[in-house]
Amino acid sequence: MKGGMGGSLKFEAEFFRKNNNLTVAREKKIRSIQVRSVHLLLLLVLALLAALLISRAANFLFTCEALQVRSFRLHRPPVYAREQVAAILQRHGGNILAMDLKGLQAQLLQVPEIAGASIRRALPDVVEIAFTLRRPVYQVFAAGSYRLLAADGRELGRQTHMPPGLVTLRGDAPALAAIVPFAQELLPLRREIEYVAWDEPRGIELKLLGASEVFYPGQDDFAGKIRRYFRIKGRLTLEAAVRRVDLRIPGRIYFELDEEQRGNP
Repeated sequence: MKGGMGGSLKFEAEFFRKNNNLTVAREKKIRSIQVRSVHLLLLLVLALLAALLISRAANFLFTCEALQVRSFRLHRPPVYAREQVAAILQRHGGNILAMDLKGLQAQLLQVPEIAGASIRRALPDVVEIAFTLRRPVYQVFAAGSYRLLAADGRELGRQTHMPPGLVTLRGDAPALAAIVPFAQELLPLRREIEYVAWDEPRGIELKLLGASEVFYPGQDDFAGKIRRYFRIKGRLTLEAAVRRVDLRIPGRIYFELDEEQRGNP
């Protein structure tokens, strides 16, 4: 009996111990869940407060009178497209922080004279724009004014008086499109050129100031070919003035004399 009672008591003690451990573990788990819930609630409250503060701060910044754009500071501004640029800038303003700089830049780059535009905010109320401009290389007289063209043929603007230092072009739109790729060849001669035109099938037709000849220099080395011609011409005895000089074939010069002068006694 004693052995049976001892075993029973031992079994009951073990049962109560395990049951107590389960109860303690359950209570710990409940407390842990409660703590985590409190922490999550606190974090949620803090997040809401932070969002509210950020919203209030953003609203203050975007409506602050001191941050409204007052002026645009332009570095190397366009010469021929001033009014067009001014119209674009008038459409952009408001809060300097909310201003769409990419959109402004995209609109400015649509102006032919502008090759690049770097824009930055100068807080609190100034927007700075640094321009990279295309410069005129050619001029074409039409309808009482001079069209100013860049090296790639883009029209940059117009003016009523002849600008100095530009290459004068003659011809229709297809002729101008054929000439403009030769800018690098024409620029070294620009102060000596009277005009440049396009002749089919000979290509570039070039007339120099103070010279009677019309030159057909081909595709390259315009200045070198023309200077070689003048060195040779000085050693020739000609019956009449030279009317045309064909320099298209490397190492050769073909010229045509003025037949009217040759026929005179």
